[in-house]
Amino acid sequence: MNRILYILYRVKTDIVSLISRFLNAFIFGGSTSQTLSARSYLEGHKCSRWRKIGRVINYIFFWQDNHIEWAWQQEVTRAEYTLKRLKGLSN
Repeated sequence: MNRILYILYRVKTDIVSLISRFLNAFIFGGSTSQTLSARSYLEGHKCSRWRKIGRVINYIFFWQDNHIEWAWQQEVTRAEYTLKRLKGLSN
């Protein structure tokens, strides 16, 4: 039963991430490799528009202290994991 719950959780998480990446690419002209949350974290340091978007996103995910920073860190961790796996495959 735990495996089924884990799979359902991952599918839900992946669908939400896919929607966020679609919005980032299609509406905001960003990359499909980056969620809207992670982009608002990065761009928010330079642009007030993205700071506002980040505040809205953090408001939506009110149960997290700083969702946009968490989302950015998740993407960094995922990228590092992918690079380590690719490096291991090339040896």
